[in-house]
Order: sequence, then C-alpha cells, then structure tokens
Amino acid sequence: MGSRKVYDYSYQIECVDGEGQTVERIGEMNNFVVAKAAFEAALTQRTNSNVLLREGARRVEGASTGSYDCESKAVPVLSRWN
Repeated sequence: MGSRKVYDYSYQIECVDGEGQTVERIGEMNNFVVAKAAFEAALTQRTNSNVLLREGARRVEGASTGSYDCESKAVPVLSRWN
C-alpha cells in the first residue's frame, strides 16, 4: 500500500526536478488568488527551475524558467503548462 500525503493547506508552490519530484516547497496557502500571485512571483525569482502550483496532488499550473538576463534584469519564463 502506497503512502498518501495529507496537506494542511489547499495550494502548494513547489520547485521540482526533471522527473517531477519535489526539490523544494516554496509556499503553502488556502486562497487561490494569493497562491497564483505567489506562483507568478516565484517565476521571477527562481532561475533554471520547474515551478508547480498544486491543489493537493493536482497540478494547477507549471512553468520552466531560464537564466537571469543581465540586460533585461529579468528571469525569462521558457514554457508554461497546465
């Protein structure tokens, strides 16, 4: 029988590796609007990362970021997925 994670909060923002395993949990919250804002903010701060917004085990949204660009002073979002 497998193990099941129980979450205290409805939404989690996580950095994951190439296989989808959680590397770091960035935040947990109950309000979707706050979670979406925190997800978008994480995309501006996390370089060369896969960032996921989850509702429990369900993936709400994900994105891959690139390296910091010194000229534009931003972290580019390379791709997004649902």
